[in-house]
Amino acid sequence: MGSDFDIMDSMSTYFQGNSTHPQHVSVGAILINEKGEICCHHIFTKDLKGYWAEEKVDDFYILMRETIEPNESLEHALHRGLREEFGAKAEMIDYVGTIVSHFTHDGVEVEKTTLYFLCKLTGQDLAQRSSDEEIEHKSALEWHTPDFLIPLMRAQAKRFGRTDVDESGILKRVKPHPA
Repeated sequence: MGSDFDIMDSMSTYFQGNSTHPQHVSVGAILINEKGEICCHHIFTKDLKGYWAEEKVDDFYILMRETIEPNESLEHALHRGLREEFGAKAEMIDYVGTIVSHFTHDGVEVEKTTLYFLCKLTGQDLAQRSSDEEIEHKSALEWHTPDFLIPLMRAQAKRFGRTDVDESGILKRVKPHPA
């Protein structure tokens, strides 16, 4: 059987890369609450060997990121991701920017592009979180200030050797903006 990266035999989504098409496009959310804190996944399990690193990893933070599905608008993918990952509803405020990262997965050089949007929390029901996704299911949701997250994200990128886990540059862009 092929790797997780090769699952796309039928090209079910051309936005998620595979070994013959190693480009991946997703949307990301900087979900901010009334205190100016940002919602993030805190991965603390050591069971995530594979996609994130060659060795088992733990203790890292990531924002909401969702792969776009065919015929899905960016807005729909964003709101779907917020619901599935954070159980949240939000108002989209602004496009913040893009992170393009390159990393090797199963011997294939992947180019991942994530478009980030600033979103203001309007409601949250944790029962709406999806348990189908490995990361979402094994993460704790936490609210932190950009000042807390920025150095952690820089350090974890060095630790894992993966630029896609460093979202500090995107967080710097929203830091001065109140919710």
